[in-house]
Amino acid sequence: MINKILLIIDDYVLDKYNKYYFRLYPNRRKPPIEKPIHPSINKWMIMKRPIMNALKQTWKDFIVWYIEDQGLTDKGIDKCSMTFTSYFRTRVRKDCDNTVPKFILDGLSESGFIIDDDSNHLHTLILKCGWDKERQRTEILVEW
Repeated sequence: MINKILLIIDDYVLDKYNKYYFRLYPNRRKPPIEKPIHPSINKWMIMKRPIMNALKQTWKDFIVWYIEDQGLTDKGIDKCSMTFTSYFRTRVRKDCDNTVPKFILDGLSESGFIIDDDSNHLHTLILKCGWDKERQRTEILVEW
């Protein structure tokens, strides 16, 4: 039997997270996560190390919160496959390989949702891109 969970990160989730975030940090003005899509590898690989680490930590904190909000903390999924589909607002050409969800996977591991994102636990990683003018989002299908 195959078990499946579909996780969806969209503007609704970001709004909910931002309310939580600004309660913790009332003096901050800028939302920590601006789009419900993982930053492109083209952008974060050229950042200076401290900035990239801050971005990685921001996403990890967000994903840990999201998994807790979904009631999936410490699920301990082992030997799984994941399909990440990034839905963009425009049809501008995107390279799927630039949507590598490194920071999301780190958050999924940190939260205990998956045991680890190494090759012993995450067997297959599929990256897909789509277009949805009305609802930009990331969908994560986890199968185990």
